[in-house]
Amino acid sequence: MDRNRVAKIWIYRGLCDLFFAFNCDDVAFEDNERFSEIMGLEKFLKALLLFHRYQEYESVPDTEARSKLNQMAMKLGHDFDGMLKTALALGLVDIDRILATDFDGYVGAGLVRAVKAGYMETRYPVPNPISDSFPIGNGFTHDPLASSGITKFVYALCNACFHALAAHVDFSDVIRQFRETYQVSINLTAYFRR
Repeated sequence: MDRNRVAKIWIYRGLCDLFFAFNCDDVAFEDNERFSEIMGLEKFLKALLLFHRYQEYESVPDTEARSKLNQMAMKLGHDFDGMLKTALALGLVDIDRILATDFDGYVGAGLVRAVKAGYMETRYPVPNPISDSFPIGNGFTHDPLASSGITKFVYALCNACFHALAAHVDFSDVIRQFRETYQVSINLTAYFRR
C-alpha cells in the first residue's frame, strides 16, 4: 500500500466529516457537528502520522498492509496530545503556534482538552462536562464545545496537516472526487493553504 494512497484515503474521510460539520446549520445537531469536527481532525492527524510511518506497511502485500494500517490507527486511538506531539516531532512547526493562538477567547492548548473531552461529551452524558474547566464566576462557565473558537482551532490544525502533506502528495484527485460527491465548488486546496 502506497503512503500517498493512505494519506489520500484518510484526508478524504476527514474532509467528509468536516463537510458534514460545516454544512450542518441546525442547532439541534450541534453535538453531531462538533463530533464530526473532532473526527475530521483525528483523521487529518492520522493521515499525516500514517503517511510518515510508511516503512511499516509499504513493503507488505495489500491485505497485510490494510490490517497493519488498521492496527496502527487503532493504536493511535483518540490521543490528541500524543498525535500532536508526534506531528510536532515530525516537523509540523505550526502546531506550537496554533496551541499558543487565541481562538475566540480560548487558547489552543486549552482547546486540546476540549477536543479530547468532546470526543465523549458530544455523544454521551458525562459526569464532569469540559465547561466545568472554564469557569467565569458565580457558578457560570464557558462551554468551549459550543464556541466558534473550537471550530477555528480544528480547522487550523487540519490546515497545518493538509499543508504538510500537500508538500509530498498531490491531492487533486481527492479534491475532484470530493467536489463530485458533494457537489461543492469551493477551492479546498486554496482553503487549506491559508
